[in-house]
Amino acid sequence: MKSQIRREMMQKRDAHHSSGGHIHCLNIMERFVQLPEFEKASCMLLYASKGSEVHSDFIIRSALSLGKCVVLPRTIKEEKRLELYRIESIEELSPGAFGILEPPPLPERKVSPDEVDLAVVPGVCFDRRGHRLGYGMGYYDSLLGKLRCKKIGLAYDMQLVEKIPEEPHDIAVDMIVTEREVIHCSSTAGGKRKFRIVVLASGRGSDFQSIIDANKRGEIDVEIAGLITDNPQAKAIERAKENNIPAFAIEWATREELDRKIKEKLDELSPDLVVLAGYMKIIKSKELLSAYQGKIINIHPSLLPKYPGAHAQRDAFEAGEKVSGYTIHFVDESLDGGPIIYQEEVDISDCKTWEEAAAKILSREHVGLPKVVGMASRGEFWLEGKKVVFKPNKASSL
Repeated sequence: MKSQIRREMMQKRDAHHSSGGHIHCLNIMERFVQLPEFEKASCMLLYASKGSEVHSDFIIRSALSLGKCVVLPRTIKEEKRLELYRIESIEELSPGAFGILEPPPLPERKVSPDEVDLAVVPGVCFDRRGHRLGYGMGYYDSLLGKLRCKKIGLAYDMQLVEKIPEEPHDIAVDMIVTEREVIHCSSTAGGKRKFRIVVLASGRGSDFQSIIDANKRGEIDVEIAGLITDNPQAKAIERAKENNIPAFAIEWATREELDRKIKEKLDELSPDLVVLAGYMKIIKSKELLSAYQGKIINIHPSLLPKYPGAHAQRDAFEAGEKVSGYTIHFVDESLDGGPIIYQEEVDISDCKTWEEAAAKILSREHVGLPKVVGMASRGEFWLEGKKVVFKPNKASSL
């Protein structure tokens, strides 16, 4: 998969570069040297560009002229690793392994990765989450794990892809600079990208708020990448704005159009998990469900399989149930029938109306939903086929 993406993108980048796309290099380099990160950095790791890569010579010269410590990698081919050396002039670079310009290996100029406070990383392509696809030889992969500084990728806009398949050991970049924009990719300490969630809600968004609050309290550690709603009047939009979370109200005429636009927005936001939190539409698009299989969860206010549908609390109350509750489950093509992740029973025997029962259940949803999101972010459960799999001793962690 990665090799195919790499091969196709390098062909496209070469064609883009040779057909005049290289004129964007100056825009990218100028945008980079205007960043506060560039201004503040005292020791900077850069790369010497080759072929159709975004050029880096202007950045190197600018950093040297400002008296910054400029570091470039030198390839130790036999050991498949990079060593870092400070340079004093771009003219002292000479072709090394793979024909890439490299610094002279002077012992007194050798630099430890810990000394670098800003790194510019090459790549064949990037996605907006910060994942990069390198050249497949692993040199930068081993180096990035040793860097404790901010990492920035330089790329033409055409090098941005929807999603790069990632592996547990992959290190994401923090920012990407293109000719059109500066993309801020969320990361945690050590360069590991935060777990990204997108919430879908149709109304007041109280379950959405419970996730926001748990994140603020440090009970979970996720990036809430956005709120998507089918209702432009949803109170959930206000909650998103109050918490600086991007909110997207989808305009739609048909259900097919709604699902299509939701998928387009999810593809743009690249979430690790989609949380339906009071989203009152049934997702029918096979394309959407297939693309995010095992990544969409829903919270439903009954103990499924009892009382699916939109009036679960009322149905349970009117049926004379003494105990009801809520269910968190994966979403599939069925109506509230996807594999169950977690359920909590709630005693509603003392409730006088179904509205009172609904409020009691909702208060418990606000506890359970953030915890399940936290479990997902830590990889404590996942979907295999039609079955939910938990790590040992994690299934009862709620």
